[in-house]
Amino acid sequence: MARISVEGLSKSFGAYRVFEDLDLAIPKGSYVCLLGPSGCGKSTLMRMIAGLDTEHGGHIRFDGKPVEHLTAAQRDVGMAFQNYALYPHLTVEGNLRFPMKAPLQKGRWSAAQMTERVGEVADLLQIRPLLGRAINQLSGGQQQRVSLGRALVRHPKVLLLDEPVTHLDARLRYAMRSELKRIHKVMGTTTVHVTHDQGEALAMADLLVIMRGGRIEQAAPAMEVYSDPATAFVAGFLGAVPRTVLTLPLSERDGTAGLRLGGQHVPLPPALVAAARQAGGGTVTIALPASAFAVDPDGPVEGTVAAHEMIEGAQRLVLQADGQRVNIQRSETAPVANGDRLRFRVDASEGLLFDAATGDRLRPPLRRAA
Repeated sequence: MARISVEGLSKSFGAYRVFEDLDLAIPKGSYVCLLGPSGCGKSTLMRMIAGLDTEHGGHIRFDGKPVEHLTAAQRDVGMAFQNYALYPHLTVEGNLRFPMKAPLQKGRWSAAQMTERVGEVADLLQIRPLLGRAINQLSGGQQQRVSLGRALVRHPKVLLLDEPVTHLDARLRYAMRSELKRIHKVMGTTTVHVTHDQGEALAMADLLVIMRGGRIEQAAPAMEVYSDPATAFVAGFLGAVPRTVLTLPLSERDGTAGLRLGGQHVPLPPALVAAARQAGGGTVTIALPASAFAVDPDGPVEGTVAAHEMIEGAQRLVLQADGQRVNIQRSETAPVANGDRLRFRVDASEGLLFDAATGDRLRPPLRRAA
């Protein structure tokens, strides 16, 4: 296992700049998920760590030693791809042996050691009965295990997983999450897992790295990222029902500070008032969970239904209000159609505030000890 340090990384494709001065520290033995929308740079970053892309600025270090001058084979990494990339002319056992027969491995493994190592990995992945089979005789889930075994068979310092369960059906994807974590617990290999599935990332990551537009928005333990987002983007990106992120003008009514939505005053609790005072200008961005909104015929704010769906007995609504989108989930169901106008109430007590210009979190000032 290895500690990975990315320092001042920069990368361009022609005039398009992917990264600029990117820093990331990955602890030894951790399971890290890179998560973000398509095109954010997560797969490019993993390829650079792997040594598959060496045209970049900055430094990549394993245990403090620079590796940017080393090839992918010399860096001692294992990689499992989303399309498995198995050799169809070899059996399962042949695929597992192949990395140990590579030129750089010549002389390091005796035939007996190869057989022993293949057996250990096959037992770990529960594929020993498949060793004699051809690749085209395997299911998608079985091929995924063989791909993972091939990446693990040499005991690499770093394991890189590029969307490893994307092609599996939903039931298998869920099962493979626990399998990957079990394997990581046994092997202890520093693992970097690229995914676009936030449920997968939240369930698996020791360290969750949220990326957008070639920059890291937040890198922290998964539950910390979810419950304490550092930026407005992170707040609105995570969650089965994403938080509603609204940029609204500050207002005051009857001596109570708040925000103005749809011409109505939404009061802020004292802690958020203190945070809002740190904002420059007359607007702030607030992130609100779906529970902050309640459809009510007598509610002060009106919105137009832009989308609706039923999921697991709950009705989810997306309303357009004051030119912005509001996500609502309610347990009671009622006939609704796009274009319907609904009134709703807003409770800002669970809101999170962010600077409207930078997207950075606004927090109440710390009280000084007496």
